[in-house]
Amino acid sequence: MTKSSAGSALLTITDVSELGLAASEAGNARLAERILLPALNVRGLEAGRVGAAAANAIPTVARASIDFRLVPDQTPEEVRRLVEQHFVGLGWHLLHEEPDLATRLAHPKLLRLDWEGGYRAVRTPLDLPLSRAVLAVASHAAGEKVLAVPMLGGSLPLYHFEDVLHAPLVIVPIVNHDNNQHAANENLRLANLWQGIDLFAALLAELGGAWEGSP
Repeated sequence: MTKSSAGSALLTITDVSELGLAASEAGNARLAERILLPALNVRGLEAGRVGAAAANAIPTVARASIDFRLVPDQTPEEVRRLVEQHFVGLGWHLLHEEPDLATRLAHPKLLRLDWEGGYRAVRTPLDLPLSRAVLAVASHAAGEKVLAVPMLGGSLPLYHFEDVLHAPLVIVPIVNHDNNQHAANENLRLANLWQGIDLFAALLAELGGAWEGSP
């Protein structure tokens, strides 16, 4: 999970019924609450074949693709250490490469972990002068109070900018909440595009003055 501060008037919180779900694992808690917490995301599972491709054979390998959404004060290194510690506690023999025959014969439960890169999360308080200025300009451009959330569940390497600039960072999303991001039929409504242009133009023209006048 990565940083964020200000949203736009175009972002709407959905309930689970809009997603075609009867209930969520969060007890139907509001999305705005859930994205403030770390998360484990199961992206895919693979073992054997089904349907027309099914075969009367026992698969020798099962694979899972998972990722972790981090919050501030968590690091990829610590999460990896805790995950590996958890699997070892469950009796798995961990590897980071293909096991040879001797290893297969010596351990009944083998688990290969191939870690990819990751980065820490960033969060900017909503009560900072910059945050208040962005919210004021965005609300003026939208003609109504905009939605502000302290974090969003996206993967943005904002920590690079924070480490170099040592300055607060605010992102301003304009996409519609049901845009199917990274999935089939990803989309952006034209109304969101035009309103986003107005919003960014207002930020470029008015943010400096609003920031200077912010208490």
